[in-house]
Amino acid sequence: MINETEIELEVIPNSKEFNIIGFNQWTNALKIKVQGKAIKGQANKELVKKLEKIFQSKVQLIIGEKSRKKKVLLKGISKDQFLKILSSKT
Repeated sequence: MINETEIELEVIPNSKEFNIIGFNQWTNALKIKVQGKAIKGQANKELVKKLEKIFQSKVQLIIGEKSRKKKVLLKGISKDQFLKILSSKT
């Protein structure tokens, strides 16, 4: 059985540093700041790279290539594992 977890994100590009701010209950999304600008996919590349490092899994951008609201798929990680790692980072 392959573990996969989908998460919805709100991404804030052009920030001073990469930071997982926390979970927004109103939008049901994880809020993340990235340093990359929203030009030529810079913010998306940084987002995927950092999430892969933090969660030690393959990350695929599913929805929101040109939007601040995104949905990503984390492959090889269960929802419980995701929440455990996330709680140590926020």
